[in-house]
Amino acid sequence: MKTKKIILIIIFFISGYAAAQEIIVPTIRGARNAAMGDALVSESGDISTVYLNPASLIFLKETSLFINHGQLSDNLGMTENFAAPLLHLNSLILSVSLESYHLGYIEKKSAFPGQNIFEFGYNITAATNAIAPTFSVGTTIGLQYGKTNYSKTWAASYSLGINYSPSADINYGLVLSGLGNYIKYSHADTVLSAERKTPSKSLVVGASMKYPSASSLRRTVFVLAMASEKIFGKSGLLYKAGLEVIPWKFLNLRLGYVFGPNVSEPRLGMGINFRALVLEYVFCGGPNPVMFQQFSLSVRI
Repeated sequence: MKTKKIILIIIFFISGYAAAQEIIVPTIRGARNAAMGDALVSESGDISTVYLNPASLIFLKETSLFINHGQLSDNLGMTENFAAPLLHLNSLILSVSLESYHLGYIEKKSAFPGQNIFEFGYNITAATNAIAPTFSVGTTIGLQYGKTNYSKTWAASYSLGINYSPSADINYGLVLSGLGNYIKYSHADTVLSAERKTPSKSLVVGASMKYPSASSLRRTVFVLAMASEKIFGKSGLLYKAGLEVIPWKFLNLRLGYVFGPNVSEPRLGMGINFRALVLEYVFCGGPNPVMFQQFSLSVRI
């Protein structure tokens, strides 16, 4: 009898854990962003930085198309992204990006056999430096639709950003995100459900530096980025740092780290440049990374 009680208690705790399980789908995408510890809030090196700071869009030096594929940890699905500049008029630029998250469609191996999730969304980003050539403001408006085998819902989200670029080598950025809603996927009683939730707002402040100076007419050898994030309603800060070393023009080596309450996550990545094509990869380590790895492709046009 005593043994049966112990077994029942263990089952109770296990079922309680399963009922509380939630799938967190990252909103920040891009192999370069992840490899730099999500610290590129002030950088504008490529269009993928629009996922970190919408105000960075105005400082893009090249027009390119961006495609990204990500794999979440613990067989919790995959993400796909596509982004491209839409319109550039003097001091105003617009871009559009599409995104999806899915579980159980392409690869049957998942944490929830027999159940599927599909989420599709789009974002429109606008940025302007009409106030001053070195100062920009931007916003991203997103709409997502998600469904499981048993439920469906939609959510609208917003973010605001500032980018200050006093020189080609130094950038500062600030982003307020968590405005609007997000779609939460939770597992309860063996059923995956989708529901609209209000996230915690967060404020990210960061800076980046390139060396050597652009005035020296030499190519960039390394990029250093640092940022800190405050999630309102939670104690402590998230600290983010990234280093990009460019030993040759065609090769970028990256190391990033995210550290904070209950978070200790190193990232390791690289990029290869083939004239108009840029291939990038990142691996996320640590005890509990949300995103396991990402592959990105940028095509200059």
